[in-house]
Amino acid sequence: MTTIRTNSTGTIRTDRTRPSGRISLPAYASPTVFAATPEGVVVLDLVAVDQAVNGDRRGWRLTEDEARYAASLLLDHDVAYSVISARVGRNTDTLRAWFPDRIEPVTPAHARGGPRGEIEHGTPRGYRTHLRRGEKTCQPCRDANAVKDRQYRRGGHHRKAVAA
Repeated sequence: MTTIRTNSTGTIRTDRTRPSGRISLPAYASPTVFAATPEGVVVLDLVAVDQAVNGDRRGWRLTEDEARYAASLLLDHDVAYSVISARVGRNTDTLRAWFPDRIEPVTPAHARGGPRGEIEHGTPRGYRTHLRRGEKTCQPCRDANAVKDRQYRRGGHHRKAVAA
């Protein structure tokens, strides 16, 4: 319905009709929620959370607070933690830190952190194992790695190296 008002400067035409149907939000507009927590104010983009929860997250990363909220929603719906990890873009160690009582392996075979295997001392593999575990490397492993590096720098293949 169009109404016409007049004022001292002339006639103003206004359109007061309401659009029929749903109004689409522009692609750049997103509902944002501000929540007060003991750590401070948290800002959540619910469109991003919704897309992540439904597996539509492609090429972008959730903030820490959005990822935690999305993970809690997925846990409430009994989604496997490996799927949650993929959807929110955080590793399972982070999920375990956030939800220590709720993140469990599907089967014991999926559990990590079991007994560590023996190190093959005196080999390049043993050297890398020491590094991966955050341990100080032993002398036989350092020597084997040095032999491998020298052989590789001379243009040979690294698998031909033999500790002397």
